Amino acid sequence: MKDIFSDIYDRVLSFFNAQGDDTKVVAKSRLRTVLMQDRVGFSERAMQMLKDDMVDSISRYLEIDVDSFDLSIDAKENATILNLSIPVLRPKTDEEIDEALALAQNAKIEKTHEIVGELEELVKEKAQALAGVKLEQDKEDEEKSANKETKTKPKRTKEKPKE
Repeated sequence: MKDIFSDIYDRVLSFFNAQGDDTKVVAKSRLRTVLMQDRVGFSERAMQMLKDDMVDSISRYLEIDVDSFDLSIDAKENATILNLSIPVLRPKTDEEIDEALALAQNAKIEKTHEIVGELEELVKEKAQALAGVKLEQDKEDEEKSANKETKTKPKRTKEKPKE
């Protein structure tokens, strides 16, 4: 009976120790990545953007395991090294590649139309704002010139006829 409890205790303890080791490895890896990025001067945001761009680009031609995609930057003496680990599941067929390229092109066109639409709206708003300012300025100018005309016109007074 004592052996059974001892065995159970050892298994439970090994479970927590194994998790501790995994956590330790993950933490060590993250710390190494942060230190390398700091040494190289590459931000976490830039790393994620680079990774996303690479996944998008490579995925057009190859089917890859995105979850296992690994990108890291290391600094060695006078060089910066970009390390990639890209698990390839299979190459894509020519038809799949053409379809992926067409989808990417359509996405660019849609984004361009969206940006153009936003710019057109901004231009309209600015034009309306400027037109409103101009209308107000024109009214003010008209009022000023009307005031000047009344001030500069000689006053007519009735002169008494000379006797």
